[in-house]
Amino acid sequence: MKVILLVPDGVGVRNYLFSNFTSNLLKEGNEVLVYHNLSDSAIEEIKINKPEINNFKKIPDFIESPKARLLRETLAYARLLRNEKTLKNKTILKFWSPSKKGFKKKILYFIAEVLGYLLSNSYLLIKKADRFYEKEVSKSKSSKSTENLLVDFKPDIVLNLHQRAPITSPIITAAKKNSITTATVIFSWDNVPKARLISRYDYYFVWSNLMKNQLLELYSEIIPTQVKISGTPQFEFYSYANLYEDRKVFLNKFGLDENKKTICFSGNDISSPYDAVYLKDICEEISKIDKNRRPQILFRRCPVDMSDRFDIVLKKYKEFVFSIDPDWKTGKVNGDSFATIYPTINDNRLLVNTVKHSDLVINLGSTMAHDFAILDKPCLYLNYDPVEDSKFKVEDVFNFEHFKSMEDIEAVGWINKKNEIYNKIFEGLDTPEKVGKERKEWLRRIVLHPTNNNSDQLSNLILNNN
Repeated sequence: MKVILLVPDGVGVRNYLFSNFTSNLLKEGNEVLVYHNLSDSAIEEIKINKPEINNFKKIPDFIESPKARLLRETLAYARLLRNEKTLKNKTILKFWSPSKKGFKKKILYFIAEVLGYLLSNSYLLIKKADRFYEKEVSKSKSSKSTENLLVDFKPDIVLNLHQRAPITSPIITAAKKNSITTATVIFSWDNVPKARLISRYDYYFVWSNLMKNQLLELYSEIIPTQVKISGTPQFEFYSYANLYEDRKVFLNKFGLDENKKTICFSGNDISSPYDAVYLKDICEEISKIDKNRRPQILFRRCPVDMSDRFDIVLKKYKEFVFSIDPDWKTGKVNGDSFATIYPTINDNRLLVNTVKHSDLVINLGSTMAHDFAILDKPCLYLNYDPVEDSKFKVEDVFNFEHFKSMEDIEAVGWINKKNEIYNKIFEGLDTPEKVGKERKEWLRRIVLHPTNNNSDQLSNLILNNN
């Protein structure tokens, strides 16, 4: 079998190229072409650590025509409006936050919002607009160039590793035109309601039955046989014994004390504006604890957050706060988004050891709760507004659709006020079995179990589905 993997940015590298997934596909004489939009340094990182992956080709530049861009944004807004009604969840529209800098963008999004509102009243019109969008992108040079590649390589399937990237849409239309099977993974646990599933595929690989049901509910044109539950390789690295380091060696390397309780504070990207304030609040409470009993904080920032917003707190509390930055690199100057950066293989080691050697994680609704649940460790979610009269409300965060999956279980502990930090931390450290005691149940709802063979599950579905 011949497989084309679309890798439009760096986010898919860790889960799909550094895991066993691609290695599994290459067994028994199968061929894999990585059709990518990565930097040269990212490709070198892959080749060094996964030498069996040796066929790479750059995706042609793709600039959406004004008509295609307008259609895509119109469709996104129309679907968000429908999703809001279907799911009865007003926070869905929080995902509509386009940049309106400049006159042209203001006009673009004004028209998109007007047309999107009109389209949202008829799903039939939305489906027609989807077809118009595909027809428009099929006219691009990227689509025509891809057709030549498809004729030469003759793939059995084209698999998109990030369903949100516009650069993949002309490639999918070219594959459809040539009657080649198309598929996509749904990259993250919160992606489905966000209305950024740009193309339509023959198959959709999802994390869980929960995600499958949601996809079928929001996209009536998709039928159940098209949706395959594969899990995600994202959590598989915790089963790789060769990644783990001795506790003393790992912690001492970054200045931490192996004899002290360790709290991981994991940051979100800058769309969560008050993470540094939360870290300050936690540090202020911990600083009141006697040094002999005081836990230490291991700080892991979001890989795309290269801001200096944490610097003042880290400097002030350097006695017990230690930063272990993710080992992600960028192929471009000032790259600060998932579109320009990529993980190194070393970051897998940093992440699994961060979770292994921390006793507790604290954050604002992060997926890291699941990482810690893999090793049966508790998470505390921050559930208060740290700044008065802020437009950013923590209430909105935990009303997002993906958190409905935890409504009837004790999946995490909650810090509802700053003055609860002290007691909640020691509850999590001293009696971890009582804090978020149903974290494993939540994890089973979110992702297919066992999590240590999701690469096998996905590769088997691909190889046996054609």
